[in-house]
Amino acid sequence: MVRQSDSLMTSSPPSAHWSLIIIGTGFAGLSLALQRMNGRQEDFIVLEQAQSPGGTWRDNRYPGCACDVPSHLYSLSGAPPWDWQRKYAEAPDIEAYLAHLAHSLGSRIRYRAQVTSASWQAHKQLWQVELNDGSCLTCRFLVAGVGPLSEPAWPDFPGVENFTGPLLHTARWSKNQDLKGQRVGLIGTGASAIQVGPALAPEVAQLIIFQRTAPWVVDRKDHPYTPGIRRLLRTSPFLRRAYRTWLYFTRELKGLAFLRPNLMRKIEAYVRRDLTHKVVNPRLRQKIMPKTPMGCKRILLSDTWWSTLEFPHVTLETDPIHHIEATHLVTETGTRYALDALVLATGFRYQDNPMARLFKGEEGITLEEFWKEQRSAYLGMMMPSFPNFFLLTGPFSGLGHNSIVFMIECQTRWIQSALAHVAALGKSEFKVRAQAYAAFTNEMNRRSKNSLWMQGCQSWYLDPEGRNTALWPGLSLSYWWRTRRFNAQDFEYA
Repeated sequence: MVRQSDSLMTSSPPSAHWSLIIIGTGFAGLSLALQRMNGRQEDFIVLEQAQSPGGTWRDNRYPGCACDVPSHLYSLSGAPPWDWQRKYAEAPDIEAYLAHLAHSLGSRIRYRAQVTSASWQAHKQLWQVELNDGSCLTCRFLVAGVGPLSEPAWPDFPGVENFTGPLLHTARWSKNQDLKGQRVGLIGTGASAIQVGPALAPEVAQLIIFQRTAPWVVDRKDHPYTPGIRRLLRTSPFLRRAYRTWLYFTRELKGLAFLRPNLMRKIEAYVRRDLTHKVVNPRLRQKIMPKTPMGCKRILLSDTWWSTLEFPHVTLETDPIHHIEATHLVTETGTRYALDALVLATGFRYQDNPMARLFKGEEGITLEEFWKEQRSAYLGMMMPSFPNFFLLTGPFSGLGHNSIVFMIECQTRWIQSALAHVAALGKSEFKVRAQAYAAFTNEMNRRSKNSLWMQGCQSWYLDPEGRNTALWPGLSLSYWWRTRRFNAQDFEYA
């Protein structure tokens, strides 16, 4: 198991200009970098703002943090095998996996290199990238693999700044934080909350969970792999591929329910019956029975959430939060909870991610300004006015049913094809045509209208106008089909 090593911290070769700069060392950035290394295309550098790789799996260190996609599917298809210990990998194992991948890139990664701005220089047909240490790099092509869920969303409850105890966001967990024997408030019941809550409950004296909307929770059915199974999956390429393929298609079939509400309603009825049988307390059952259609928000996986809520020292509070004091949280009906610590499982800034302010395209327009009317990207990767610039996991490339790593590999292969095509033409600059971009955006809006995500829920998938801008409105197979080749006619060149 490889962690941070001396080679990871080695500076890149002394150069200020590169053919390609990749930002980020999560799955997205490493996937593209490894493809280029394997193809002996070494004219690139990877910039990482932290001192170690891993992206979201480095930053999310809260107790219980794990993946909700099976580990053998949540890994790069072309990378060497990894000895996954569980069906659903825990965060430290995924971080170690990404560190192992980064290790093979050696000095191609420059650590402690935070991008403060990146601007297109039209007269030079180059991107100029400014770093926090005052240095400046240039490149012909720029790829942002910073991740759409990287900036924590901090709640603005009145008085939250006056709280005197530890204030812990799940995406910025303090190292070695000890909450044993304390009275802890947990705000949120989303994906991180249903992991951190069961992990904290056995340790704390009291856990009060503040719920705004009851989530849909289904069994995770997690389990450790036996030593024999681990050995087979590690040493047999055939069995490993077969298992990965089985995992992929079983999850892909579930994606049909997101596109056909009638099918999801049948699954919803089954989950309701399951909840009724498993949760005996009728008062608690009423609180956790979802009121929204299943699938319009993220469906959560847990084997321990419902049972945690039944612990005698755990309270589920559905009354809205009114304000926060130095040592108390007060609800709208006046109930006061004395707390030693507050855990914020309040998610990320997606629709207003400040990352969009860093990138300036033609005529100095920022990505944030370009997205003022609607967040969108051609195939989730490119926008007019931003030549030679790619996003990884951009708008309309997320998934609600399968592995985002599959989408990432579709994107990185497409980018490789695009760069090869531009090189074959002998061109220095290319960008998606405004007509192709508009047609793609209109198609995504049209196809999203009948999806479950737009059936009355409020979620981070939707923009202020109620439009889905996050998820691919189809099966991941259809995205693979769309990105299997580069459509040259959708672009203009210089």
